[in-house]
Amino acid sequence: MTRLQSILTACTVFLSCSFTDASVPPPPPPPPADLPEAYDGYATESLWYAYLFWVRGETITRREAAFEALRLPGYSDDETAWRTELEGPSYSAISWWIPNGILFAFDEVCPVSAGYTNPRGCLWRYRSAVFEARERDIHAIVYDTFDGETFAAHLAEQGVPPDAVTRDYSSDFGQAAEVHARLDVMIVTQDVRADTCPGVRDGIEALARISLPLSPYGPPDDMPPPPPPAPPSGDSQTLTIPAGYFPDMDVTITIESNGAGSMRSLMDALVGPVRACIDSPPD
Repeated sequence: MTRLQSILTACTVFLSCSFTDASVPPPPPPPPADLPEAYDGYATESLWYAYLFWVRGETITRREAAFEALRLPGYSDDETAWRTELEGPSYSAISWWIPNGILFAFDEVCPVSAGYTNPRGCLWRYRSAVFEARERDIHAIVYDTFDGETFAAHLAEQGVPPDAVTRDYSSDFGQAAEVHARLDVMIVTQDVRADTCPGVRDGIEALARISLPLSPYGPPDDMPPPPPPAPPSGDSQTLTIPAGYFPDMDVTITIESNGAGSMRSLMDALVGPVRACIDSPPD
């Protein structure tokens, strides 16, 4: 049994490899002390958290938007373009810690010029989106753009009474364009094909060599112990693998984790070769 086989045998389809001792993130920062208690009847604290929670939530939506912008359609009229022929493994990590998390996917892409029936020249492609920022960078946007007077006027114009703005209330207060622009420059995307990064192909081939027993009974008695778990975190990880082994039905394997060592080892095998050639591109 190979190392990768051992890793995945320790898991089952739709498995949750949970690491429950996840650390809890610190509370969000309070409004600056030099602000007035209220603006035209709207409590400053309520306005502050309504805006801060919206900005924090947008880290997820903007990362998703940047990731989806890299998706290639399955059809194009542009003969010089590439298109998606097959969707491969995809991964999502979402964290309680703002703005941690990453999205990536492997897609088999083909030149449009090769046609749509048994095309040639197809290659595996890796795309990803991640924030190159820390929590304080996100909160800096709130500090820089918070305007209680303008926010109160915005709510009054919309007919939102002061008592409706609770800790559960969330609003962009008309600041979406500026906030999105600032968030977007913190997002780093990767878009590489196997012709420039052979690690993309290597990761897919490593995945293809895995043998996964589809048994509900768990690992066999002679199974080696799983790798040690990752340090405590709030990450929720989901790896989705379309399985093309069955030609007559769609099969998808979903592996979920909150820091399990088996997930980390699997990810190293799948994405490690890609990271290596991105960090040190071939000559």
